[in-house]
Amino acid sequence: MASQGFSVTFREQLLERIRSERFDLLVIGGGITGAGIALDAVSRGLKVALVEREDFASGTSSRSTKLIHGGLRYLKQLEFGLVKEVGSERAVVHNLAPHLVIPEKMLLPLSEGKSLGYLITSLGLKLYDWLADVKKSDQRRMLTRPQTLRYEPLLKKDFIKGGAIYAEYRTDDARLTLEVIKTAFQLGAVCVSYLGARDFLYEDKRASGARLVDELTKQELEIRATAIVNATGPWVDDLRTADASLSGKRLHLTKGVHIVVPRERLPVQQAIYFDVSDGRMIFAIPRGRVSYIGTTDTNYDGDKDHVVATVEDAEYLIRAVNDTFPSVHLTLDDIESSWAGLRPLINEEGKSKWELSRKAEIFCSRWGCISFPGGK
Repeated sequence: MASQGFSVTFREQLLERIRSERFDLLVIGGGITGAGIALDAVSRGLKVALVEREDFASGTSSRSTKLIHGGLRYLKQLEFGLVKEVGSERAVVHNLAPHLVIPEKMLLPLSEGKSLGYLITSLGLKLYDWLADVKKSDQRRMLTRPQTLRYEPLLKKDFIKGGAIYAEYRTDDARLTLEVIKTAFQLGAVCVSYLGARDFLYEDKRASGARLVDELTKQELEIRATAIVNATGPWVDDLRTADASLSGKRLHLTKGVHIVVPRERLPVQQAIYFDVSDGRMIFAIPRGRVSYIGTTDTNYDGDKDHVVATVEDAEYLIRAVNDTFPSVHLTLDDIESSWAGLRPLINEEGKSKWELSRKAEIFCSRWGCISFPGGK
């Protein structure tokens, strides 16, 4: 397989394998979740096929904040296990792909009336370093008010009472996903994009495959597999519906928007994570000639295939920036571009969207199809 190369040139050969062979595992969804499942399975000796309806990483996996962050804000929700898990996984990915997962120091300013106190923040970051297994050279350093303002002179000076520097990791989310898929392919997995799953095949009351549609030619084909994983992120419940297994817990989608402005319009000295008036926290991150700001967190029940930033989304982020950096005076005209994606959270009765856990959950249908929406 690997000798064929990861190229559209060999797509027909891959499609023929899908038609004619039976696989141990079919993974539906070519985002980072599906990619990781496929790589793990093929590395254990399973015969794996991975299909994606559009480009690999075209959904949530290319619309993140471009960070593999340790979930600092989840300490507020007492999600200690989640912080420990994502921190340890982040270290693994950094060790495996240091060219794509790069340590970056993040400034956390402490403001009057918004952030937690200096002592609580210091203890919280120390706990974060321990849970996330942050190496000593990257562990948090608390800052005085003058030190914080030297790190970031644009901050609203009258309200700053101190700050901290702590470790985050930046990445290229889509490229990281592609690297995982390419590695799975090199190990023998059949990975094909623009191949959407329409519904499932069954044998002896068990899911045994799927009907697929080639999105390029609109031709239909079938694939047979012993086990099936639905890793389609925000579209997980669509396939659960096709499998007649949508019951109990289901997804709660929220939209996250980022906007991009020229670096000279928001010349922050380094990445910064700051509180806003509604109690949330937002990133402002310099990268090359631009700075990008995000993210929003609003309930979403629209078209999952066409998620866009609205004027209201952009105005929310601009207000947050102008409140924190009063000399900047950003306007809608400063925005060069934007991106928007969906978070596949799990609905929990009585909880707001901000309180919903980012933990991953697994749903198993009575037919044997396993749905894995993803998580933090």
